[in-house]
Amino acid sequence: MVTVAEHHLDQLTATLSRILRGEKPPPMVLPADYPQDEFNQFVGYFNRLVIEYDDFADFMYSMARGELDRAPPAGKMRVLQSFKSLQANLRHLTWKTQQIAAGDLSQRVDFMGDFSTAFNEMTRQLQQAFADLRQEKERSEQLLRDLTDSIAYAQRIQAALLPPPGALNDYLADSFSLWLPRDIVGGDIYCLETCPEGGLVALLDCTGHGVPGALMSMLAVTALRRLIRDEHCYAPALLLQRLNESIRTTLRQDTAAAPSDDGLDAAICLIQPDQGRLVFAGAHLPLYIVADGQLAELRGDRASLGYKRSKPDQRFASHSVALQPRQSFYLCSDGLLDQPGGPRGLPFGRDGLRQVLERHWHAPCIDQRDALRNQLLAHAGAHAPRDDVTVLGWQVAGAHGQAPAPLP
Repeated sequence: MVTVAEHHLDQLTATLSRILRGEKPPPMVLPADYPQDEFNQFVGYFNRLVIEYDDFADFMYSMARGELDRAPPAGKMRVLQSFKSLQANLRHLTWKTQQIAAGDLSQRVDFMGDFSTAFNEMTRQLQQAFADLRQEKERSEQLLRDLTDSIAYAQRIQAALLPPPGALNDYLADSFSLWLPRDIVGGDIYCLETCPEGGLVALLDCTGHGVPGALMSMLAVTALRRLIRDEHCYAPALLLQRLNESIRTTLRQDTAAAPSDDGLDAAICLIQPDQGRLVFAGAHLPLYIVADGQLAELRGDRASLGYKRSKPDQRFASHSVALQPRQSFYLCSDGLLDQPGGPRGLPFGRDGLRQVLERHWHAPCIDQRDALRNQLLAHAGAHAPRDDVTVLGWQVAGAHGQAPAPLP
């Protein structure tokens, strides 16, 4: 019978106790001259168990931290084989999850029991959710296309209301128009009309932009043309007065119960070369005049048209300007001056307008238009347009510098 010293049994017991407490004890070491008996063989197997347990514990800790690439330890313990299989399954599951993240929602799992059922249900729900999203995206894109097509069609209608080139060839030696709606359609519009008194140039800057602004612009320009063509009203100041009354009445903004409060700013010029003058009236919009390279500003009245706050009996001042050689005239909406740009987002302003006009006033009008547009775009840079932009510029035919006739 093999006799074992008590302290060796105590050492075995202590090692097992440390394993049960979650520690990693070192292998048991027998003296070098210990007999090669059954206990020595038992200690060899026991030490092998301790070493494989330590390697297995490190492997399990790595898996618990999600480190699935660690090579499993050597050994044939049944529990180790089970965890090797679990590691392989988790690695395969990770691959399937990556495929799902890449958009392949057809992935399914059939090797992990109840987890497979839950995983497959999750992917099925994801697949359905993405299918619903795609369908909703297609529906939204179709709605956007329909809306964009409708607005584009509205733009053609609005553009058709703009005067054709050459509408005032009898009065203008040269001219340009720059019409830049912030959106596809906008609240700016302009009008060129001939009448027995001369040629009329009008710029209307209506509330808002986009579709609401376009509706206002079409309402306003239709009202203005009716005043000119049907009611034979030609004086700029009187046109502003009558247009104010018409918009307030049409939108019922002359009553306290009106649901809207919309209107416009406007500038109107009556060009009379035969009388050597241009007559101007403005509602919050000025007339810019460049003579021999110097820019001057003729301001309109500080009153807008059509709003609830607009006075129903508002009167506007009429300004007569003597026509001179080497003289150009400009009207612009406030979207030009208000356009932010530069690193500090400062507005284009009157200084920006002055620089362009005083530098290019002597050039043909189409070159002036291009210079103004290029300077505006360079100033804006990455800043989005804030408002619609419209600029009209012209030189008067037959201006010989005679004294203007008095206003009626």
